[in-house]
Amino acid sequence: MFCNMFSVSQGSVLEAAVFGLDPYSQYSFCVEAVNGAGSVSSPWVEVMTLEASPTGLGNFTVEQREEGRALLLSWDEPHAPNGVIRMYNLYSEGNLEFSGLTRSFLFRRLEPWTVYSLSLEACTKAGCAHTPLQHITTAAAPPASQLPPRPLSVGSDHVSFTWDPPSQPNGPIGKYSLFGRSLEERRRLGINKEDTDGAKVLFTETSPQQAESLSYTVTGLRPWTQYEFSICTHNTAGHTCSPWVTVTTRQAPPRGLASPTVRHVQDRPSEVVVSWAPPLEPNGVLQSYRIHRNNVSFSFSFDPTVLTYTDEDLQPFSTYSYSVTACTSEGCITSPQTNITTLEAPPVMVEAPTVDAITSDHVNISWVKPLMQNGEVTEYVLKINNKEAYRGRDLNTALSDLQPHTSYQLVLLACTRGGCTTSNTRTVVTEEAPPTHLAAPTLKVTGPESVEITWRPPNHPNGIVTGYELCRDGEVIYVGTDTHYHDFTLQPSMEYSYVVRANNSRGTVSSEVATAKSHPSAPSGVGLPTLTSLEATQVRVEWQTPARPNGQIVSYAVYLRDPVQLNITSAVFTPEHSVFSDKQIILQGLSPYRRSVRKDFCQ
Repeated sequence: MFCNMFSVSQGSVLEAAVFGLDPYSQYSFCVEAVNGAGSVSSPWVEVMTLEASPTGLGNFTVEQREEGRALLLSWDEPHAPNGVIRMYNLYSEGNLEFSGLTRSFLFRRLEPWTVYSLSLEACTKAGCAHTPLQHITTAAAPPASQLPPRPLSVGSDHVSFTWDPPSQPNGPIGKYSLFGRSLEERRRLGINKEDTDGAKVLFTETSPQQAESLSYTVTGLRPWTQYEFSICTHNTAGHTCSPWVTVTTRQAPPRGLASPTVRHVQDRPSEVVVSWAPPLEPNGVLQSYRIHRNNVSFSFSFDPTVLTYTDEDLQPFSTYSYSVTACTSEGCITSPQTNITTLEAPPVMVEAPTVDAITSDHVNISWVKPLMQNGEVTEYVLKINNKEAYRGRDLNTALSDLQPHTSYQLVLLACTRGGCTTSNTRTVVTEEAPPTHLAAPTLKVTGPESVEITWRPPNHPNGIVTGYELCRDGEVIYVGTDTHYHDFTLQPSMEYSYVVRANNSRGTVSSEVATAKSHPSAPSGVGLPTLTSLEATQVRVEWQTPARPNGQIVSYAVYLRDPVQLNITSAVFTPEHSVFSDKQIILQGLSPYRRSVRKDFCQ
């Protein structure tokens, strides 16, 4: 409610103008009429003033964004909007950049470290208000568009460079750094070309003039080597590095050529293999290699891809020295020497060993040195029947524990470090000795009166067996060279022992005893039984063992024949019956005055 009072003195005036009101504000009015008797007031009437242009519009609040390439602008409402704010407009250098009702705007696509003149406009229906120009500098950003350094001159161990400032410094330049690395090392470490990992800072300029070119000479480089160089530019916001530029230094004479490796060729004492490695620092394109033997250069050279050579026609067991020369277009280097002594060769003309003092199990053997040793004889090897019997440096030896009457093949090997040479074969036969290890004969019973005897020669005849002797129960029954005999003069069911003796010029050997029992046969020499009448119906029958049982008696049979009835009855008695051992039986129940008894024996 508007509480101020405005006075109108003349009652004939029926309107009044009120000033000093605020735009776009609501007021209440009433009219009071006064006369001498008093006053009366009308009802209150509300009215809204019209809009006007805003006033009290402040500057931006600025936040740097995106490394100097954007500004976050924000602002407050005008202190006196004087109506409804219908639009905010933001101008940069007179160009409309934003229009809207929000009170913030991210101003993008700006250049770092650049001054921008900005103005804010706030508008109502009645009009607009502008802020004075506000000068804002964007933040510094890392430099950009730095060109690589340019090589001015290239030597075998140095490169001179020059470079210009970046086309977009994006802030005050505080430092230049020159980086360098070898291409080989970068590839070995697996580093991307764009990275500066593995690179070394070769030069730093901390107070550069903003618009001047700089230069620097890098020294201490290796000849004929690819290097990469990059210049990095720094300001307060960061840095940027140029693309890498590759420079190859010039050639120089090689360095680091090691002495060659010289090795023998197996079984070839007149040859050696000379091999070498490329120089540690070729310092250029190798053009050729050349070998020197005993300080004399070969008349020919080798292609740089050839790293080995076989030198032939050398003298065995002789010392040679070798060195190698490697050359580029800028010069040569010669390696230190390597000495080698060629291999020894096998001896020549090794005579067969000499044998004396031969016995049945022992011989003495001697030999002489080879006529051409071709080196130092390190050992002699004596083989007997292809088995080593002696190894050493002596010129004689004795062999024992030999087998009697055995042929031995003797071979002598004379060895140097270059190999061995074999002599002709010498054959020696040991003397005889008594035979040994004669097995017992094999016996085969072929009947009651015969045995077949066979035998094998001694396991170790130790000579020539001249004959055999076969003894039965200590009695010689055969003399000869056969290895079997059939003995027919035997008794049935008798055990016999046999021994064989083998003879050579040095003695005899006897076998173990072999025994065999001839087959049994029917008894013979059976006497008549003795009959004794005891009563009219009883007879005792007695008998004796057969004179020649021809085996073991297994039963007795007593037969009774009745001459009247013409029948025969029998009874068989085995060792289980007492009759068998008593050799008698009493027959009962016989008819008086009759006879006919018969007794049989069974084996």
